[in-house]
Amino acid sequence: MPAPPGNPLLVQARVAAGILSQEKFVEEFQRTAAELGVDATVTVRQIRRWESSKPGWPHPPARTVLTALLGRSPEELGFRERPRNLAASSGLGPVHDEDVNRRVFMARTVTAAGASMLPASAHDLLSAPQTDPVSGVRDVLTGTLVRPAQPSSVEAIVQATASAKRQIQACRYSQLAARLPGLLVEFGEPREVEAEQREIDIAEVHAFHVAASLLLKAEDSASAWVAAERAMSAARRVDDPALIAAASRSLTQAVAAVGHRQQAIRIVIVGVDQLSGQVSKRTPARTAVFGALLLRGAWAAAVAGDADTSGELLDSAGRSAKLLDESSNLQWTAFGQQNVQQHRLSIALTLGNAGQALDAARQVDVTQLAVTERRAVYWMDVARALHLCGQPEKAVTALLTAEKEAEEEVLSRPAVKELIGEMVARDRAARLPELRKLAVRAAVPV
Repeated sequence: MPAPPGNPLLVQARVAAGILSQEKFVEEFQRTAAELGVDATVTVRQIRRWESSKPGWPHPPARTVLTALLGRSPEELGFRERPRNLAASSGLGPVHDEDVNRRVFMARTVTAAGASMLPASAHDLLSAPQTDPVSGVRDVLTGTLVRPAQPSSVEAIVQATASAKRQIQACRYSQLAARLPGLLVEFGEPREVEAEQREIDIAEVHAFHVAASLLLKAEDSASAWVAAERAMSAARRVDDPALIAAASRSLTQAVAAVGHRQQAIRIVIVGVDQLSGQVSKRTPARTAVFGALLLRGAWAAAVAGDADTSGELLDSAGRSAKLLDESSNLQWTAFGQQNVQQHRLSIALTLGNAGQALDAARQVDVTQLAVTERRAVYWMDVARALHLCGQPEKAVTALLTAEKEAEEEVLSRPAVKELIGEMVARDRAARLPELRKLAVRAAVPV
């Protein structure tokens, strides 16, 4: 079937993002620009040009917004930068035929050898789209991403942080990875007004918590530790036990992921001790953070092979959950009784008890889990347990359900790709066609 006329890559990306009209595209573009603090506007007429056969090359702010909104580079959206005469523009004189022929020969040689095209200049190299989606976050952590000359307003930073929290809980990882560096680089510049600085510090806790979570999902635990430390430093400046407990959650997971499991458990114990006297029905937000930290500690103990400590922390979290409404997402914790039961499933798997994990799964009302990410993780844990119990057909169904909940959680996570690969390897007779289709979508060899 021939491709539609115009710029089908942009049209397909727009529709895939659920933006079915050009008018809606304008609205989403302006909303995204506001969230990013980028000075860029667009009209329906401009959208029509972009979706034509000659879309041109958007200016830098527009490229930033397009990448964040659609999760793809400008090149992947059908745009092509207009070639420039670098020698002429740099004052080096005319380009001779011999120079041209040499460049053409080198380009053809490199292509024939199967390598990537070499950049013609530093500009080309630095402006090339990143192949690693979390590279920009690492640039912030290493101090190699330049801060904006004019910092955004406190209100804009707080709104962008809340948006980042919503995106990670909704498993919109590609959009988040594109937007997050621009938010993280805003922090570190002191504000003159004390009240504003406090708001910025609170936002910094949550923003770097998001960064640590995203890096952990990409299995970069070392960078996640750095991000979690940034969150903890901001929490200590605010000197709020609830914020310190919130930062302790991501720090615990990062430290355990690096391999320092006993230290991870100690982080939880310290955070719980600081907050324990402030937990009651009258303080639901603190109770949610307290319970979520207990769950993180139960997971860390399970990773360390300490089933007794894990069970004690799970039971304590269960008692805390009874103080809250079921579908709580207070302080971005997704904490509640069903969340505790879901952790019983995950921890049973971590301890190697797949049958016990399935028993725990039956006790979870997945419709009551507060956020998309938790529901997707539930179905992936169910799939893993079924796979280990020798029920591949049901395991595939669970994975497909997880994909329906959160496509990126299933198709982009290295741990899930590994599970799909294991299942494909066991299905030697190719009796599970839906598994192979899923493997193709996840870019897993079949």
